[in-house]
Amino acid sequence: MRRGASFATVVLVLLFLGVSDVARGDDGAATKVLRDIRPPGGAPLRIEKPGKRGIDTALMDRVRTRLAAAPEESLDRWIVELERIMDAKLEGDLARQACRTYFVMRMSVAFDDLKWNAEASDRLLKRAHTMPAFEARAWKTAFESVLKKEIGQTATEFADGGPAYAVPLVLVPVDALHDGPRYSIPRGKKYRARLEQLTAEDVALWKDRVDKFGGTALDAAVNIILLDGFFESEKFQRPKFRAAIAAGKLDR
Repeated sequence: MRRGASFATVVLVLLFLGVSDVARGDDGAATKVLRDIRPPGGAPLRIEKPGKRGIDTALMDRVRTRLAAAPEESLDRWIVELERIMDAKLEGDLARQACRTYFVMRMSVAFDDLKWNAEASDRLLKRAHTMPAFEARAWKTAFESVLKKEIGQTATEFADGGPAYAVPLVLVPVDALHDGPRYSIPRGKKYRARLEQLTAEDVALWKDRVDKFGGTALDAAVNIILLDGFFESEKFQRPKFRAAIAAGKLDR
């Protein structure tokens, strides 16, 4: 797979992935209105206003405020845990800072707007402790197969599918994948089997026609597999899914 720009550019790229609305994340199955479903980590931050090009200073300041609000030792604990789950070290200071920036932008569930929520972050981190590295690898492989893009990073580059730490971060907030505070391997297998039935076109359709929060392709894929109404006997009902979106019936 082709790899992208240097990590000096990656941080800016990451900042363009989200939207300015900030709210707590919910599992996709928790709402019947598809357009109201947030990415698993909650509605992310962005640094440009909708419909306008170029960095907005006020929105950029919101990202800096979150970075300042998140205790350094807490972010360091997250990095250590993400490295364990990925079974790989983040190489170099730029890679680690990119990870911190990605976390504060996309894990809105760990914040109250721009303020750090220590209780929520600790709860999510305890969940992360229970995710086996082999499960994260299986999810990464499944995402790559569906999206037809490599996921990963080095000290200076990132792959077309995004950074590897995005995989555990999109999974940890999902209640359906956990039995209380612990990651559930059987549930992981169930939802991964659903994921493996999707195509890149299904994910793109969600991103283009449904999502209004600026989620990533990983977010879109997870949101789709949480929708029981489009899976009958665990088989993805693609015609039903696409017909509903094409007809604008986004309330099922």
